[in-house]
Amino acid sequence: MLPRDIRRIMKENQRYADMLEYYDRTGRLPLRKVRRSFTLKDINFSHLKELSRKTGKSMSGILDEMIEKCAN
Repeated sequence: MLPRDIRRIMKENQRYADMLEYYDRTGRLPLRKVRRSFTLKDINFSHLKELSRKTGKSMSGILDEMIEKCAN
């Protein structure tokens, strides 16, 4: 396999590699969901709710994706 192909495969599967690294460090899979209470500004909540309605995704799913993008 060429190094170019290896880099492509690693990039495509980076999320899973990160999950396994987290498991190695903590001994827990990062798939468990945690329920927490937090506050948002009313305008941000309205934007989040509208985005959820347009995309058909849950609000928590949208937030999870946003946080994953910011964390990487």
